Amino acid sequence: MSQRFLVIRLSSMGDIVLTTPILRALREKYPQAEIHYLTRQAYTVLLQHNPHLSALHVWPPSEELRATSWDGVIDLQKNLRTWRLRFLLRYKRWTTFPKKNLRKWLSVRLRRPFPVAHVVRRYGEALRPWDISPDSLGPLEIYVPVEVRAWVRAQLDEVHPGPWLAFGLGGTYPTKKWPPLYKLYLINKLGWPVILLGGSAEAEEAAFLQEKAEVPVVVGAGRYSLLETAAAIAESALVISHDTGTAHLAAAFRKPTGVLWGNTVPAFGMTPWQTPHLNLEVPGLSCRPCSKLGFAKCPRGHHNCLRALTPDYVLYQVKAFWAQIAGDVSAGVWEE
Repeated sequence: MSQRFLVIRLSSMGDIVLTTPILRALREKYPQAEIHYLTRQAYTVLLQHNPHLSALHVWPPSEELRATSWDGVIDLQKNLRTWRLRFLLRYKRWTTFPKKNLRKWLSVRLRRPFPVAHVVRRYGEALRPWDISPDSLGPLEIYVPVEVRAWVRAQLDEVHPGPWLAFGLGGTYPTKKWPPLYKLYLINKLGWPVILLGGSAEAEEAAFLQEKAEVPVVVGAGRYSLLETAAAIAESALVISHDTGTAHLAAAFRKPTGVLWGNTVPAFGMTPWQTPHLNLEVPGLSCRPCSKLGFAKCPRGHHNCLRALTPDYVLYQVKAFWAQIAGDVSAGVWEE
C-alpha cells in the first residue's frame, strides 16, 4: 500500500507558495505516495494544477478527511486550529516546524533583528522523519495553465512589447506599504511599461498611478485573479514588491525581485527564496522592526521605515541591481 501524506497550510497566498518545495521533495522521495493538501477555498487555485499533489481539501476538514488514515500529517500552519485538528484525524505521525516566534518577539521588543532561518528551511524540518533534509529543498513552484499565460501575454502585447516591470502594490498592513507618490516617481524614472498588481484594496491606487504615469500601464489590481496575477509576473522581466505574497510569486518564476521593507525585516526569514533579489530598506533605524506582521498605522506616527526609503535611493539601487542581472544597461532599457 502506498503512503498517504496530508500537508496543512490554511493561509495566506505567500505562505502557501512557500510550502511548494515540500510537495516536490515528498513526491521525489516517495513517487508512489498520495500527497494531499488542506487549505482555505480562496487559495486552492494556487495548488490545483500542481502535479505533485494527489488531492486538495478545503477547510474546515470534511468527514472523509477525518476518516482517512494518514501515514504522516505535516502541519505547516501550527496554530490553535491545527492543534485542535490533531484530535480529529487518524494518523501515524504528526510533524510541524519551528516558528521561532520568541526570537521574532525579542527582535520587536529590543528593536534589534535576531535572524532566523528562512521559512522554507524551517518548513523542511517537518520532513526529517521521512529522511528528507531541509538542505535538499528546491525552488518555489506555481503552475499556471498555458491559456491563462497566453491571455495575459496578449493583453500586454496590445499595449507594449516590453520588457515589463511588475509592481506589487499590495500589503496586508499599511505599515508595509510604500507611499503612492514614491511609486509614481520610481515608475516614471525607470521608464519601463508597468503592470500594477494587487487585490481590490489596491484598485484605487492603481487607477491613480495609471492616470499619472508617463509610461504604458496595465492594471491588474482588482481585475486579475490569483492565477492571472501569477501569469503577469511570469511574463515580466523584473518585479518590485512590498514584503508580501507578490514577492514569493515572483520567486516561483525565478524573477529578479526588489523588496521594499517597512516595519518588518529580512532577518525574519521571508525573503524571496532561491531567486536574485534586492532588499530595499532604511538601515540603522532605531524603531525597526516594530512588528513581525504590521500595523494599521505607524506606532510613532512618522512611518520613517518607508518614508525615509526615498525613491531616488530605490531608483539607484534597482538600476544597479538590474545592471548586475542583465549585464547591459547600454541596451537602452533604462533610457530616460
